[in-house]
Amino acid sequence: MDCVLLFNKCYKCFRPVKSCYCKDITPIDTGIKFVLLMHPKEAFKQKTGTGRLTALSLIDSEIIIGTDFTRHKRVNALISGVGEFAQYYPVLLFPSKDACFADTPSFCQAIGSKKLMVILVDATWFLAQKMLKFSKNLMHLPKLSFKSGYRSQFHIKLQPDPSYLSTIESTYYLINELKAAGIARVDTDATGLMSVFQKMVTFQQRCTQMRHEEEAIALHPEFFD
Repeated sequence: MDCVLLFNKCYKCFRPVKSCYCKDITPIDTGIKFVLLMHPKEAFKQKTGTGRLTALSLIDSEIIIGTDFTRHKRVNALISGVGEFAQYYPVLLFPSKDACFADTPSFCQAIGSKKLMVILVDATWFLAQKMLKFSKNLMHLPKLSFKSGYRSQFHIKLQPDPSYLSTIESTYYLINELKAAGIARVDTDATGLMSVFQKMVTFQQRCTQMRHEEEAIALHPEFFD
C-alpha cells in the first residue's frame, strides 16, 4: 500500500512520514463488511489509535467519523436493509448480556445468505459508551461479541482493564472466531492486523525510551560525559 504525502504526513494512515505504516499493511479479504464509527478524537488527535490501521487492512471497510449517528444518512442507509443494503446483515460489536458469539447457532441462522456487516465503535471505552447512548439507531441492532480470555498487548497505552482491547486487536480476534464458525472466508489470514499493530507498539516504545534518555541527559549531563 503506497503512502500519499501531505504536509509531512501520510494521507492514508494520517501519521507522520517517519512512522507511516502503509508499507507494512497487508490487505485482508474476510468476506465481511466492516464499518468503523470513529470518534473525532481518534480521527484527529489520537497518536496511537488503531482504527485507521484496521480499516486500511480490511478490503471491505469504511470509516465514518462522528459522535451521534442517529440521523447520519450513511449509517442509516447501511443498516436500513433496503435496496442495495438488503444484502447485509448488520450487527454491532458490543459486549452486552444479549450479545451472540460467532458460533451461536441462532446467529449463523440469522445471517443466512446475507453478507455480515460488523459495526465497531472506535473510541475509548468511556467515549464509546457515550456514542452508543447518543446513537439511538444503533442500539436496536443485534449485538455480537467475541469470547472472553483475550488480553491486550497494547503495552504503551494504559487500559482500564487488561481485557479491554484496542480496535485492531478486537477485530483480529473477532475475525478468527468468525472464520472458525465458517462465517468469514476459509482462506482469511488476519495475522497482518497484529503484525502492523506490533510494529506500531514497538516504534512507540522506542520513541518513549529515547525521550526518557533525552530527559535524563538534560537533568544529569555529568553522567553522560
